[in-house]
Amino acid sequence: MPLIKIQPRQGIVRDLTNYANEGGWYDSDKVRFRLGFPEQIGGWVKYVTSTFLGTCRSLHQWFTLDLETYLGVGTNLKLYVETGNTLYDITPIRRTVTLGSNPFTTVDAASKYLLVSDTSNGVVLNDFVTFSGATTFDTVFTAALLNAEFQVVEVVSANQYKILVSGASSGASAGGVTGGGASVSAAYQINTGLDSQVFGGGWGAGPWSRGGWGSGYSVGVPSQQIRLWSQDNYGEDLITNVRGGGIYYWTTYGGNPTAVRAVELSSISGANECPTVANKILVSDIDRHVIAIGPNPVFGTTQDPLLIRWSSQEDYLDWEPRTDNTAGDFRISSGSEIIGCHETQQQIVVWTDVSTHVMAYSGPPYTFSVNQVSDSASIISPNAAVDARSIVFWMDVNNFYQYAGSIQVLPCPVRDYIFKNINLEQRYKVFAGVNSLYNEVIWFYPSANSEDTDSYVIYNYDEQVWSVGTMNRTAWLDSGYNTYPLATNRIAASGAETNTTGYIYQHETGYDDDGSPMVSYVESSDLDIDDGEQFSFVSRVIPDVMFRGTSGTPAISMSFKYRNYPMESFTNGPTVTVQNGDTQKGIRIRGRQMAFRVSSNGSQVGWRLGANRFQIQPDGLK
Repeated sequence: MPLIKIQPRQGIVRDLTNYANEGGWYDSDKVRFRLGFPEQIGGWVKYVTSTFLGTCRSLHQWFTLDLETYLGVGTNLKLYVETGNTLYDITPIRRTVTLGSNPFTTVDAASKYLLVSDTSNGVVLNDFVTFSGATTFDTVFTAALLNAEFQVVEVVSANQYKILVSGASSGASAGGVTGGGASVSAAYQINTGLDSQVFGGGWGAGPWSRGGWGSGYSVGVPSQQIRLWSQDNYGEDLITNVRGGGIYYWTTYGGNPTAVRAVELSSISGANECPTVANKILVSDIDRHVIAIGPNPVFGTTQDPLLIRWSSQEDYLDWEPRTDNTAGDFRISSGSEIIGCHETQQQIVVWTDVSTHVMAYSGPPYTFSVNQVSDSASIISPNAAVDARSIVFWMDVNNFYQYAGSIQVLPCPVRDYIFKNINLEQRYKVFAGVNSLYNEVIWFYPSANSEDTDSYVIYNYDEQVWSVGTMNRTAWLDSGYNTYPLATNRIAASGAETNTTGYIYQHETGYDDDGSPMVSYVESSDLDIDDGEQFSFVSRVIPDVMFRGTSGTPAISMSFKYRNYPMESFTNGPTVTVQNGDTQKGIRIRGRQMAFRVSSNGSQVGWRLGANRFQIQPDGLK
C-alpha cells in the first residue's frame, strides 16, 4: 500500500469553501507559517509584574542619552511611564484648587462613602483626584486616609461627587456629618476617557457626566470616542496627546519619574500659539518639527478635524507661522475628519474618512507639501497602520492595503472571514503591530460578538501568507528597543471592581501563556484521492514534527475527520498523540474526503510541522 506525502499549501484560506481549498490550510490559532510550514508562535511572560489601571491602547519606547529606557503607557484612565520594570503615574493635572471649609460629608451611617463639595468641579465618572491638607473627622476618616488619591464613583451634580474611603476601619457614625478642615487642596487629573465606543442614537445617547449627555447625535456616527493616546519623543522627553483633547509634555530631566507629571504644552514658559486640542501628535524625525493632526487653528480655539499644524523646526513651543520660522499649517480638502497618520521613510501617510494623502518635507517657503494619492482608501482606526521595511500596511473597513510609493490592495484569502466577523461599532480598537523577528504584520480586532479585541490576523510580508487566531491584546510594540515585542492585554472588571486593568507582556519568549500551557492548532481543508471518485481507506500516518524548546516528553495531537460529500457534515475520526521519536501511528478512516488537525496544549511545547505521509489506498466505488 502506497505512502502519500501530504504537505498543504502554506497560509490560511477561509474565503473559499473547505473543498475548493483542497490541499490547503483552513483554520488556525496561535500558529504562524514560515518557510512553507506551520509552527506554533512563541509564548509570552510579564514584562512588568504589576498591573496598570484602565485599558492600554498606546505604547511608545525611547532611550535617553545616558541609555535609560522609558516606555510610555497610555490607558483610558491613566498615563504611565515604565522604567526599571516599574510603572510611574504621570497623568497630567488639569486643576488644583483649595476647597471650601469642611468639604467632606458622610453619606449615611456605617457607610465609607463621602460626598465632596467643589463648585463647578468638572469631574466625570471614574476621574481621579488627590487631596492634601485634610484633617481627621468623624473618627474613622483619618488624615492619613483622606490625604490620598481617590477615584470618583458617582457624579452627584456639577458641585458634588462621591468617593469611597475603602481603608476606613468602619463606617460613618451618621449621615450628614461634615469635616476635613479649612485647608483641603484637591488636585484633579485630566478627565478619564471611555473604554468602549458610544454611538449616537438621538437625544440623551451619551452617558451621564460625559460631555455629550443630552445632545443629539447622528445614528452610526461615533458620539463618544474611546480614549486614545498618541506618543512620540522629542529628544529625551515625551510629547503626548489625548485624541480630541490636550497636548502634554513630560521631561526626563533629573532622572526621577516620580517627581514630575506631564504638563500641558501650552502652559510651558515660552509657549507661543501651541495647539490646545488635537487628535494626534508626532515628531518628524528628519526635520524635527512637531506635527499636530486635527488641532485648533492659530489664534483660534475650535478644533478643526481636517487641519494639520506644525511647530517651528527644532522648537516644540513655537507654533505661530512667521517669516523668521518654519511653523505652518495645511488643511486637507477631502473628507470630514483625519482619522489617522503614520510616519514612514521621509513621508507621513495621512488618512481622512474618505481618502489617503502623503505629507512630505519640502523646505522653504511652505515647509511641508500634502498630496492626495487615493480618493477611495481610508483606514478603519487611528492605530490600524504600521511601517515595515519602509512599506506602510493598514486595514480599512473592508480591505487591507500597502503603500510604497503607490497604494496597492493586499490579496487576502481571509478577507471575507475577517470583515464578516468584526465589530465595526468598536472599530477604533483595531490595533496594528509589527513583529520584525518573523516578518509579520498583525492586526488585533474585536470580533462580531466582542466589545474588545479578542482576535487577530497576521500577514507575513516576506512569504505573503496569512494566518488567523484569537488573542486578547490591546496594544503592540515591535522589538526595536527590546529583544522581544511588547504587548498589553485587558482584564475586565469583576465584582465590586469598576476598573479594567492589564499587564505588559514580552512576546516570543518560550512557548507558554505566561506560565500556563498555550493552546494552538492548525487544521487542513478537505483532502481526497482522484477527486473523490472512490472511497479511500487511510490506515496509518508517518508523522513529521520538530519539537523546539521543550523538556520532558513533548507531544502534539493529530485528530482526523471525514465525509463523503462537500456539504455533508464531518464525522469525527480517531485522535492520536505524537511524541518525540514516534515513527508511525495507526488510524482507520474510510471516506471520500478527509481533514486533519494538529494541536497542542502542553506546557512549554513548541512544534513545527513538516511533510506528513499517509498510507492511503482506494477502497472501492459506491
